Amino acid sequence: MRNDTQTSTKDQILDIAESHFATFGFAGTSLRGIIKEANVNVASVAYHFGSKDDLFAAVMKRFAAPVVEAQLTRLRSEISKPDLTLEKVLRAFYEPPIQLVHSMGAKGEKLSLFLGRCHSEPEPIFSLVDAHFASCRDEFIEAFRTLDSSQSEASYQWRFEFMLSLIVNFLTRHKSIMQRYQTETDWNALEVVDMLCQFCMHGMSAPLQAKSSKTEK
Repeated sequence: MRNDTQTSTKDQILDIAESHFATFGFAGTSLRGIIKEANVNVASVAYHFGSKDDLFAAVMKRFAAPVVEAQLTRLRSEISKPDLTLEKVLRAFYEPPIQLVHSMGAKGEKLSLFLGRCHSEPEPIFSLVDAHFASCRDEFIEAFRTLDSSQSEASYQWRFEFMLSLIVNFLTRHKSIMQRYQTETDWNALEVVDMLCQFCMHGMSAPLQAKSSKTEK
């Protein structure tokens, strides 16, 4: 019973913290506000997590760990086959987080906002977020190299960042954008994945070469 209570308290704190970080960002979130809404005491937060930084890291890890694992499992499966394509790489990246968020309903909407906030946080919080996705970034960039070994390192890095920015933008803004043109609030996860893949594939069809900022004399 004691372990069940501890697990319940920990999850409750994580849920409230996720909501506060999503709504107010890291700087605008206070432990006092989380403690009050979660109806726990300071000792509970300190026992389970420690500082606000530690709590943020725990919220981030709760989402990032299973999603990154699913993305890499899918990617490694595709790479092991002889018919690897850019679309298959993109689907390995987009489908796990999109399907997870959509399957969670209203809670997924809040999680979407949290993810958008995470990727726009200033340092040192951004580095904390980025660390959770480092292995994902490295393996997807290697997949780009496998598909086309002729590009520069900058090109591979930007391809990943552009691919990432599409899903961050969708997860953060899809609700408000949908309200512009329809009354329905639901969306189809597979249709979204199709749109993201098709858009990204066109963007990656040409070499991405960074031009020098220096003017040749």
